Amino acid sequence: MKIWRLPERVGVNALSRKVIGRLWAEEDRLRARYPRLVPRQRSRRAVLHLDPMTVLGWHVTSHDAVLCHDLGPLTHPELFAPSVTALYERVYARIAERQPRMAFVSQASKAAFQRLYGTGSPATVIYPPIRTGVAGGAQHAVDGVEGLFLLTVGSIGRRKNQLASIRAFARAGLADAGYRYVICGSREPGSDAVIAEAEQTPGVILLPYVSDEQLRWLYAHARGFVLVSLLEGFGVPVAEAMRNGLVPLISADSVLEEVAGPSAIAVDPHSVEAIAAGMIQLAELRPDQIAARRVDLEARLDAFSMPTFVDAWRAFLRAEAEHRPAPLVASL
Repeated sequence: MKIWRLPERVGVNALSRKVIGRLWAEEDRLRARYPRLVPRQRSRRAVLHLDPMTVLGWHVTSHDAVLCHDLGPLTHPELFAPSVTALYERVYARIAERQPRMAFVSQASKAAFQRLYGTGSPATVIYPPIRTGVAGGAQHAVDGVEGLFLLTVGSIGRRKNQLASIRAFARAGLADAGYRYVICGSREPGSDAVIAEAEQTPGVILLPYVSDEQLRWLYAHARGFVLVSLLEGFGVPVAEAMRNGLVPLISADSVLEEVAGPSAIAVDPHSVEAIAAGMIQLAELRPDQIAARRVDLEARLDAFSMPTFVDAWRAFLRAEAEHRPAPLVASL
């Protein structure tokens, strides 16, 4: 394993990761200006790139492999800074040129890549495992949250589309029916607008950081789960909600449908009216309807278990070994 140009045994903490990130960015900038003075790394062994960004620093061959989470800056450039989109364009143009083997975390990511760059690179989908610890253990009630509520867990900002969800909650009139809409997660670009909308919308509770014990309590007491995001690499929050027995309201025609399947309620994430209708449908599900949907949702979770994840990576690396010239080295 190598992190930038350093072997894993050097040891990396949060501070050194920031320093390495700055050095990597500076190296990349200098290489663009002086390619002969700042050469790319070479390896006698095949390289597994656990972050696509690292392909810029290596001589990439068809014997190598790249793990891809999502192509958001390319498919949804309006959600990212222009510099980020430009970087992704360079990275994936190089990947398309060199055609290494590709591992994607979803069929949606694989389809997006092939739509943009063709099918020249051999491609496999390996679903990430979801956390199992959140589903069991001690629970701590969250102050200020009581009665009926819908729950959203995930980064708060433009990408997760909580602004539209809050407006939909108001449009649905669920606060008048005794419901609350609880949102928790870290902040990302666009969070200021979400916070402002939450503060002026009756029934919306925007939480700061919550512990695993509090998160378990929220999952255990929520009426349903809402995540109608504009972009997801995989949709771990939805999978965790399914693990905890919640029926999710999700974005139609997205990776979230790939994760949750037909027993979720799928709506147009660009339509406040559609999201509001979905929230009403979620709130009005009878216990027998919830139980029936849970059976299907729980069955889908086998695809996101740790044993399935390990078996998939083992098969991928075994196939890689059949045609690579030497043992594998990973780059992060």
